[in-house]
Amino acid sequence: NISYTEKLFQEYNKKKFDTIFHLAAKTSTQVAELHPGDCLNTNVLGTLNLFQWAKIYKPKRIIFTSSMAVYGKNADSAKEDQKCKPSSIYGISKLSGEKILIKLRDINIQIIIMRLFNVYGPKQDFSNLKQGMLSIYLSQIFKKHRVKITGSLKRYRDFIFIDDVIDALTLNLPRKNSGIFNVGSGKPTKVYNLIRLIFSTLKIRISKNSIIQLKPHAGDTWGSFGNINKLKKYKWKPKFSLVKGLKKTILDLKTSKI
Repeated sequence: NISYTEKLFQEYNKKKFDTIFHLAAKTSTQVAELHPGDCLNTNVLGTLNLFQWAKIYKPKRIIFTSSMAVYGKNADSAKEDQKCKPSSIYGISKLSGEKILIKLRDINIQIIIMRLFNVYGPKQDFSNLKQGMLSIYLSQIFKKHRVKITGSLKRYRDFIFIDDVIDALTLNLPRKNSGIFNVGSGKPTKVYNLIRLIFSTLKIRISKNSIIQLKPHAGDTWGSFGNINKLKKYKWKPKFSLVKGLKKTILDLKTSKI
């Protein structure tokens, strides 16, 4: 006897595939440091499973969502061709996934790697306080009017709204060559400035007791933002500013149960 899932998979294998989107992953840097086996099993072995499948069924191309974490601790205006030095288990797992899939170019499968920066937006899990810097801060401030920060307020990130990410993933890129692309705003935002913006947008007064600083966790990146000129050449650019994206995210949060 075989399971329903196995039967379904067999049916899919009878079809011809044009494009495969590989988006599945463990995404929390903090959780990956605490449970590295879970992260590597999902992100590396999971990608290896796709690699083995693709060798047999040969889709025309695979679009893989990687991460800015592959660049390492200090990635200022990071470019796709610079040397990657991941400093976290999560970053190592995503870079390993890239290297595994790139091997498929040898059998003429186009590999598009999208290195996502800090993605945020509606339908995030606002109850998850271990993944997604903006959603973590927003959830705490919304519920408790204060926020706990692990690390320095001077750290900075590149925040990119989910709709802009979807636009990048569905972009009509040339079918000839494989490639790696940064998907971000191209702008750094300091943690402190983000917190002030959240308080302001929620119309909650900020005071000296509103921010509680904790020790940084292992693998945390000091600062990162991406150079997005490569993707801009294909007529893509972010449509949502941080202010506009935050307002849409808050609107969703107010109707969510957290």
